[in-house]
Amino acid sequence: MTKIAANKIKKEMQKKFVVGLGLTGLSCVRYLVSQGFDVAAFDTRKTAPGLEVLKRDYPNVQIYTGDITDDMLDDVEQVISSPGISLDYPLLIAARKRDIEIIGDIEIFSRLAKAPIIAITGSNGKSTTTTLLADMIKADGKQVKMGGNIGVPVLDLLAEDVNVPDFYVLELSSFQLDTTSHLKAKAAVILNISEDHMDRYNSLDQYGNSKLIVYKNAEFCVINAEDQWLQDNVKDKEGFVSFTTKEPYPGQYGLRTVDKKEWIAFGEELFIEIKKLKVQGKHQIANVLAAIALGDICGLSRKNMCNALKKFQGLKHRTQFVSKIKGVTYINDSKGTNVGATVAAVNGLDGPVVLIAGGVGKGADFSDLRDALKDKVTYVILIGRDASLIENMISGVVPVVHAESMEDAVWLSADVAKKGDYVLLSPACASFDMFSNYEQRGEAFMQAVEQVASELKNNDG
Repeated sequence: MTKIAANKIKKEMQKKFVVGLGLTGLSCVRYLVSQGFDVAAFDTRKTAPGLEVLKRDYPNVQIYTGDITDDMLDDVEQVISSPGISLDYPLLIAARKRDIEIIGDIEIFSRLAKAPIIAITGSNGKSTTTTLLADMIKADGKQVKMGGNIGVPVLDLLAEDVNVPDFYVLELSSFQLDTTSHLKAKAAVILNISEDHMDRYNSLDQYGNSKLIVYKNAEFCVINAEDQWLQDNVKDKEGFVSFTTKEPYPGQYGLRTVDKKEWIAFGEELFIEIKKLKVQGKHQIANVLAAIALGDICGLSRKNMCNALKKFQGLKHRTQFVSKIKGVTYINDSKGTNVGATVAAVNGLDGPVVLIAGGVGKGADFSDLRDALKDKVTYVILIGRDASLIENMISGVVPVVHAESMEDAVWLSADVAKKGDYVLLSPACASFDMFSNYEQRGEAFMQAVEQVASELKNNDG
């Protein structure tokens, strides 16, 4: 960062009050202190993650934990809020009453980034699309830095300012977008909108409107032509690039069948044959289409994008193939933490499904599962805190069994699944009632599947 730019930012942000000491909060403190800003840190928890690291590495930073009183805002010019804290938190309400600006790390990054930003959001598929696009950029011989809601906090991407990439590819959550106003992405996409985080938002519209922030000021906008909420709520789609998993019209990305072979296409222009992709399922193909649209906007070589596509195996815990045991295929979709993700995962499989679901529902309406389960799912095995809520919503549609643990759930699924079936872990819920995160939940599923495979093999012997 040049001295002039640094002075400008310092003038704009003389006093910092960083809310949240998790990964994002620590990243903010680390960056702002390195730039000479006056920083104070706060977390609603008494024992916040990263607290000891903060005390050790930044002894001059004031730290507040637990409850906070409004008078602690007296000499504060700006509040930097971590994504995990709702804008309805009392401190942030008090800050707005005092006309104190509330921003997040994405906003700071947006003001300082020197390379084009590609912004990716949506209820489902963000991580897959973000990772795939980054792979495409690398395959084209260009430099890329990826972060945001995936991997590296965005301000850590600025740490090596001498190494400015060709593109920043950011996965953005609605929480991050809530405190962002100056993002000027070269290209932005909203992959889809479905109910999520209803424990934080009052309605689907409020949640969706947070996502729409990503289109504001974007040079190019990519939109899902099949998402009804987006079609109803994006008022002016002139100039938008769209994608569909149906046959595309001229200038649209979609799927085209030629001589009984299915291709990803741009209008009538064939791009790559579907069977050459390692990722499967309609929802994954939609992510591929979005990534290709963004890659075209970035000016990437079609040949190099196709090479990256052929190698891309998808992400761990996202409709990930685990094993095939006695003709039954086990799929780990632990990252399916909302109803929309689970519906997409079920619809994306080409055979009968035994579904393992449950956890913390985040205030979601599980009634949308009913149509997806009908005539496709043979059993639902429920785990976790909100298992009974899910059962009430799907009662009468499919047989339901409760399990006490992931291991029990996998054994129950092995008992009822038949040759040609899929056993799908796609919880439609958060994991923190039974696990530290969705990764740990997915690992527990895969370990249980491995145990089933081993014991069944020994019994055959």
